[in-house]
Amino acid sequence: MARRRFAKLKVAMYEAEVTQADIAKRIGAGITYVSRRMNGREPFNTDDIRQIGEMLHLDRAQWLDYFMDA
Repeated sequence: MARRRFAKLKVAMYEAEVTQADIAKRIGAGITYVSRRMNGREPFNTDDIRQIGEMLHLDRAQWLDYFMDA
């Protein structure tokens, strides 16, 4: 079975009741832009990471745990 991409980020979104559409609005991008990043087709940029991290109230020291799909 394939590993879920950005599982920790998706859990944080679920717990905060934040959708990809909410993120798109916050960062000033389209839903397709967010979807491509959430599916690992394009990387998140640092501004996206900052805005999403703040929106979800993520600990800044752990941002890489949420946004790196290693």
